[in-house]
Amino acid sequence: MTVRRRPRLKFFMILSVIVIAVTALLIVLLREPPTGVVERGSIEYEAAFDMLIVRDEVVYEAKNYGRTDFVAEEGSHVEVGDLVLQVYERGYNDETLSQLLELQKEIIDYQVEESRAGIIDPELEDINAGIDRQVKQIQAAVSDGRPEDILGLGRALEQMLDERKSYLKNVVVADEQLRSKYAEEQALLELIAGWRIDRMAEESGIVSFYFDGCESLMTKGNIGSFTKVVLEEVSSGRTVETAEEDTAFAPLYRVVDENEWYVVLQSDTRIPEMFRTNIFTIVFEDYLDTQYTGIVYDVSELEENDGFVYTILIQDEIGPLIGDRRVAAKVYTVIEGLCVPKACVKETDQVNYVETVDGQIVPVFIIADGGDNLYIQTYEGEATLELGQVLKQ
Repeated sequence: MTVRRRPRLKFFMILSVIVIAVTALLIVLLREPPTGVVERGSIEYEAAFDMLIVRDEVVYEAKNYGRTDFVAEEGSHVEVGDLVLQVYERGYNDETLSQLLELQKEIIDYQVEESRAGIIDPELEDINAGIDRQVKQIQAAVSDGRPEDILGLGRALEQMLDERKSYLKNVVVADEQLRSKYAEEQALLELIAGWRIDRMAEESGIVSFYFDGCESLMTKGNIGSFTKVVLEEVSSGRTVETAEEDTAFAPLYRVVDENEWYVVLQSDTRIPEMFRTNIFTIVFEDYLDTQYTGIVYDVSELEENDGFVYTILIQDEIGPLIGDRRVAAKVYTVIEGLCVPKACVKETDQVNYVETVDGQIVPVFIIADGGDNLYIQTYEGEATLELGQVLKQ
């Protein structure tokens, strides 16, 4: 006689689990995978960065010299052939210049006190009054700590002194003693001129006589090859030493392209919005009244995944930034492009990509992060995307 066992509760529980699992698997296998649609969108981007300025400039050097007379004004525009400065070779000595200045004072005293004693000369009085005012302006610039103004004021004073010298020479009838002094003055002028070398501008641009010691490193030719160590050294205000071929040479002046210069910023992480050719509005912290327009010129990745370096080209007048190296600025842009759900973009070490529902792989790069969505572009020469196209997530 066969005995039939009744199924226990445990059997039904196991059977239920199996049925549920099979049902869930069938649902997963049979339902359509999640998708996203390619749309067009725009997003604003604003950020603040510490930057380093790189100028398109040429630094001119000369062998060590005894004296320099600056002719061009700091920050002035020069054309090819314009006189920038005068240097005096070895052999020049200040004693000779002192002799010349003392003799020129004796000549003026003799012209005024001997040859024209008692003569009222309103024109000469006006010239002397102008000289006195100019001297006071120079004294004020020194006491107020405005060295950038002294060169221009000094040049104006020299012109006034030359005007007085020329005027007196024209109105005073020279006697034998005065002619002797003129001859002695000419001899000293020719002696000093023999030591003097005129340095002319070899290209057009803005001239500057100030250096921060980083000119040989922070050049246009080095863009794309800056290291993290170097950028951190310059950012901290240190002078980065470079090998000098001849220590007997010293910098004289630099000529800067006032309409083409760069800012460089370093980031430990990738900034998607800083892609090549993207355009930004830039406002520098100390110059809030001026807006500049820049375009991303170079993007380079540091060695050992140590971050990224972004270089922005600015083609506006450099103005007061001609002497700055370390700056803080805010950048702003509106990015327009293809917008897709973040889950649709598959990121790899080599290249990011999206996959269409029909299985096509399309390489893309991210140009902005909108949170749940990413803004992307396709690569030139590769597969493209169309608005409304459906992508796998």
